[in-house]
Amino acid sequence: MRLPILSAILGILAFLPVNFYPASFVWLTPLFIFFLKEKSFWRLIWGTFVFRLIFSLGTVYFTLEPILWISSLLIFLGLPILIWLIKKFTEFFHSSFIIHYSLFIALPFLWTIFDHLEADYSLLPTSIMTAGNALGSSPFVGLAGLGGLIFLTFFAALINALIAFLIFPPEADLSQRLTSLWLAQNPLAEKTKPLNFKFLALYSFFIIALIFGAWRISEFQLQKNAAVYDNLENSLKIAVLSANEKLNAQSFNEIQNKLIGGEKFDLIVFPENVLGKSFGIDFHQSLAKKLNTNFIAAFDIFRNGKKYDSSVLFNEKGEAIDVSDKNRLTFAGEYWPFGGWTPFYMKWLGKTNPNIQDYAVFDIQNSYSRGERKIMAMKYGNGDKKTVKFVSLICLEIHYPGDLKELKKEGAQFIINPTSNRWLDRGLKHFLYLTDNLRKIEAVWLKTPIISSGVRDFAGIIRPDGKADLVNFESKNKNYGLFIGEIRY
Repeated sequence: MRLPILSAILGILAFLPVNFYPASFVWLTPLFIFFLKEKSFWRLIWGTFVFRLIFSLGTVYFTLEPILWISSLLIFLGLPILIWLIKKFTEFFHSSFIIHYSLFIALPFLWTIFDHLEADYSLLPTSIMTAGNALGSSPFVGLAGLGGLIFLTFFAALINALIAFLIFPPEADLSQRLTSLWLAQNPLAEKTKPLNFKFLALYSFFIIALIFGAWRISEFQLQKNAAVYDNLENSLKIAVLSANEKLNAQSFNEIQNKLIGGEKFDLIVFPENVLGKSFGIDFHQSLAKKLNTNFIAAFDIFRNGKKYDSSVLFNEKGEAIDVSDKNRLTFAGEYWPFGGWTPFYMKWLGKTNPNIQDYAVFDIQNSYSRGERKIMAMKYGNGDKKTVKFVSLICLEIHYPGDLKELKKEGAQFIINPTSNRWLDRGLKHFLYLTDNLRKIEAVWLKTPIISSGVRDFAGIIRPDGKADLVNFESKNKNYGLFIGEIRY
């Protein structure tokens, strides 16, 4: 089990918030060698389980909840099962060479498929821990322009597979190969070393050339995205708020004074439930009148006896002109499919973290309804007003890149992501780093700017060239951040 454990440790290094992206090209290599070598069905399952457990504990430990993790793991364990089936099928050819090559070709594709099946269909959105997301703050993020997060994942898996093949080629034992390569006194060294050296040199050159070529393609894509974005005809003057959970009346008055008494904005964006759940639509209408511009905020609204987490767009008169509801509800917090049953550990968590005591898991009556997410439209400017279309994806909805692609096709010209991370205690900065990586990848892929506005999250813009212009919600003198800038479309 040493190889899966080694992969997990290297993977944690790749996903640390220090942007150690080079580890992305090697962290899967030990696991892939394990897949190539291992013949036992149960050892394949157990090795994958150990890898996934250690890797998850080091990367998304802040989501630790047994039901969530089990749902993710059950999907991902399809990978070693399929690998075992491929081995069994290719055994009919009575050639370890064919078995090895079949797996070598299949591994990058299989990893990409199961990485993203888990991200899209488990109870926990795990796009932030897919292999490609580790490249979100790297020089290779431009590759997202060719196929988004999925393409980045495939690229990372391909490089790892190539390196695995270099270390463990067909018809060779790993220890024997390494010995023959580096120990001249080995009896096989004289026969194998010249050939192995040529193979090692040529193959290594190919891998390096592939990585260098990918970097140049990424650079070209980012430059192209930047040029297109900078030359877009239309622009919006925006103000975006970020705050921590301790936003008080004094801070709120400061924010109001800055927004009302200063320059004129085309759009003001507030985070999800930044004022608390007791402030409903009437208060936000009054606030919109004071702001005297287009204003969007995400908060709880009630319709026909049901509760929705909604983004509401107000005009300068305070009129609610458009509403988009959250469609991807968060497990345990916003919906709970198990009725009145509550796991024992949830009761303990509720006592230790008061911020989560109103979750659906503790009281099914607190559940939200799944609403209709839609493209929103607003007019702005003086005289002949312009119309712009956008989508507001609340909190974890940003973790489903496929949804963003569909909304882009429907006409969204930019994306707003109002969030609330009050549920996070430990691991906040790590979560923000991983989420920021994902937003960069999505912005590059869709060639669309993303506005971030959150409670315990950053405020600002992620551009289509992968650059992030963000302000922090933390400082010694205040507990909020206010981003003022421009967005083009």
